[in-house]
Amino acid sequence: MNFQQPAPLIRPVQPDVEMKPLPFYDVLDVLIKPSSLGATTTQRDNQEEYFILKAEQVRKLFVSREILPGGRMNYNVQIQLRFCLSETSCPQEDNYPNSLAIKVNDKLFRLPGYALPPKNGMEQKSPGRALNITSLVKRTSSVPNKISVTWAPEIGKIYSMSVYLVRQLTSHLVLQRLTMKGTSNPDHSRAQIKEKLTADPDSEVAITSLRVSLMCPLGKMRLTLPCRAVTCSHLQCFDAALYLQMNEKKPTWLCPVCDKKAAYESLIIDGTWGSTPVRHLRGLPQTAASIHAYPHCHYLIQMLSNLNGEVVKQ
Repeated sequence: MNFQQPAPLIRPVQPDVEMKPLPFYDVLDVLIKPSSLGATTTQRDNQEEYFILKAEQVRKLFVSREILPGGRMNYNVQIQLRFCLSETSCPQEDNYPNSLAIKVNDKLFRLPGYALPPKNGMEQKSPGRALNITSLVKRTSSVPNKISVTWAPEIGKIYSMSVYLVRQLTSHLVLQRLTMKGTSNPDHSRAQIKEKLTADPDSEVAITSLRVSLMCPLGKMRLTLPCRAVTCSHLQCFDAALYLQMNEKKPTWLCPVCDKKAAYESLIIDGTWGSTPVRHLRGLPQTAASIHAYPHCHYLIQMLSNLNGEVVKQ
């Protein structure tokens, strides 16, 4: 009996792959469009890609540089290398091929040195992230740059690589952009409160109130700009500025309340606690510790000085 061999995967040179935008970077130019990493039957695959900077791109790099203590150069405008799965169904997150090794102009580029802890005794794959290769790039418009990549192929998976000229943003600027999106409609949260406090006939336990802490679960300090992801079902907020600062240093984008994904594009400044009858957080006493919500959206504020259970009505 003859068994038909499965057709080989077709690997376009430049698939129609779109990378997921990064909150802390603005893309100025695309230097290498997403290009498929070819595959062979060997244990290690390799591929080379080239790009040449334009004179204006070189100028942007030099204008953005600053000299740090010790003589090290820092560039606000950077050359960024990214990897992802060759999928066209939606914008792709950074994703490394297995056993990835990179050389830029024949110089080894070291991948970021953090990894996930073992899970169930098995080593986890390092999370992908955008790579800043500026220090190894020839910052001239007269000489091409070469990127050499080797990796271990995976059955059924094809990866793409791409290179961009980007401008790095500060958490302060990203926060400004977040606040420009506006605040959530308080009516939505009020509807959530009513739904959570509605008696369930099948439940033996009745929920009579909901408590929302005014302390940020990240810094254990008073919330100044309450924020949460629209994908989260809880009312508890975290401080937007602190959350962005932490993800600027180490991008995990996990909600500190429920530990679920809380991507930047899903964040919203919560308008519930900035509206009547509770008023803006800055208008509350500094000793206010939490807000208790009751049916029909009646609120009580618990003070730090009354942690024995007494509340002060607001």
